Amino acid sequence: MAIPREVVEEIKSRADIVDIISSYISLAKKGRNYWGVCPFHNDSHPSLSVSPEKRIFSCFACGASGDVFSFVSKIENIYYTEAVKKVAELVGYDDPRLHSKTFEVKVDESKATLYRCITELNKLYNLSLLTEEGEIGMNYLRKRGITDEQIQRFSLGYSPKDGQIPIKYLTQKKFTLKNIQDIGISLVRTEGMRDSNAGRLIFPIKNGSGQVVGFSARRLDDTLDTAKYVNSPDTEIFIKGNYLYNYDNARQTMKQDGFLYVVEGFLDAFAIDKIGVHSVVALMGTALSEKNLETLRRSNVEIRFCLDNDTAGQKAMMKFIPDLNKAGISYRFVSMPEEKYKDSDEILHNEGEENLRKYINSLVDSFEFALNYYQNISPLETTESKVKVINHFAPLLLSIKDKYVYEDRVSKLAKVTGFEISTIKTAVQDYHKKESKKEEVVDYNKVRLFDKEDRRKMSRLQKAELLVLTGMLSEKQAARFYVDNVKYFITEIYRIIANYIIEHLETHDDIDPSDIITAIECSDMENKEELIKEIVAASNHKKSKKEDEELEALNDAYQVIIEEREKIHSKEMLIKSQEGKTLDEKARLLDEYIKRTNEDDIDEDK
Repeated sequence: MAIPREVVEEIKSRADIVDIISSYISLAKKGRNYWGVCPFHNDSHPSLSVSPEKRIFSCFACGASGDVFSFVSKIENIYYTEAVKKVAELVGYDDPRLHSKTFEVKVDESKATLYRCITELNKLYNLSLLTEEGEIGMNYLRKRGITDEQIQRFSLGYSPKDGQIPIKYLTQKKFTLKNIQDIGISLVRTEGMRDSNAGRLIFPIKNGSGQVVGFSARRLDDTLDTAKYVNSPDTEIFIKGNYLYNYDNARQTMKQDGFLYVVEGFLDAFAIDKIGVHSVVALMGTALSEKNLETLRRSNVEIRFCLDNDTAGQKAMMKFIPDLNKAGISYRFVSMPEEKYKDSDEILHNEGEENLRKYINSLVDSFEFALNYYQNISPLETTESKVKVINHFAPLLLSIKDKYVYEDRVSKLAKVTGFEISTIKTAVQDYHKKESKKEEVVDYNKVRLFDKEDRRKMSRLQKAELLVLTGMLSEKQAARFYVDNVKYFITEIYRIIANYIIEHLETHDDIDPSDIITAIECSDMENKEELIKEIVAASNHKKSKKEDEELEALNDAYQVIIEEREKIHSKEMLIKSQEGKTLDEKARLLDEYIKRTNEDDIDEDK
């Protein structure tokens, strides 16, 4: 965290969350809270609630939540530290420590050296593009229609053919050969170390803050039998699967645009950028990594996939669908099956800006995209493949509430598969019956209170732990009860939050949800957003109001926690006791366990 914790808390104490949020959106008071149209999703009815008492906001539709700094960070599309400074300006507060470099983000010194080294190398590449030798790179860029403004904004460069020039330059800047090796550009030859990017056009790859972390270098002489592109290997500061090309620029505009295009190649990103759509990133390959998915989810805008309009590109987008759905990302696909050019770059150069604009706005949802795919890219040929497709679409069809939309999509699916409409409807109903009979096994450590679908899945144990946690977020009595009695939560995310609460009370007299959010934002936790959402959801959960009722509720919850822990322990002991046993012995032990569990359940119902 760049700013000392006490400074952050002082700014928050001076900031009225209602006043700050009101400067961005209109709020109206309703009951104890204020309500407004959420700016973080396509909201038609006020679903964003602001609590002046708890100093938090939460949207009950998209899940956006946090404190005053979180709101400013999201709506301004800036980092939390920058948001703290912004709020300080809004409330007229200043402190020298807000501007001191002493409190910049701490980076491992070895990595800091690598960042400085690769930054210097990129400067050399930038200057080399402007030299007489670099004219070959400049001619290529002009031929592809890339403007001078784009060259500067994308920080494009050229690596001299003499691969020892960058090495000598960096050593003169006091970087060691080990530093140069560690940024991933060195080739060791008999004549010494040389740049692996020599003679190539340079596309620097940056992190979200705009710091260069690696390179992609394009061959300029296509007569050579070498790879068209050479990418930096994974290093201490660069892991290829973690980055989306141009995300540092796109994040400056995507919130205002409400969308982010994802394309396959760098030149496709330049093409879309050239027509005035700057919210565009390119994949570093044709796959979406877990880190990519997390970046897209945190973008909190509609993601528009526009991969190459060929079999490989369309197939890649089909593979994205399950992961995108699982990640809860809002997305659509660019789909024009009859388009004769394979990508945005070709469309721009052959048909012009207007046709490219028309192309990237030809958006369909995943259902329509998949239908187009099976109809035009990969037609279904066997009965088995057709049945698989129907089973794939069955849960999507079941989720459709509008009967006219349902009929339309069933009709389209019938056209693609060749089955009768009635046959498809029967298959969907059969699927529904089959799924409803399945026993749902819930991992309570993956069930989230802030997720509407997950709330109904909460186990008895999780509900009891939630009641205690809810009390802890506002009452010291509940925190003391946790320390003296409960001691720990089984549910991991509740356990983490409880630890923050106890730690906070060691230095503070009271507590509210906003305090814990600040503590988490000031930490180096990786899942901050999820923790904050859970805190806000727990804070909005109903709890007893009177002190005696609160204590009674805590005691009841504690009894449930003890009972459920014992069940978990018994189950673990059962599994351990089965090791080395025969099938008959395992069956007997299992029968005894089930009987004992059922008796416990009967006692609970009395």
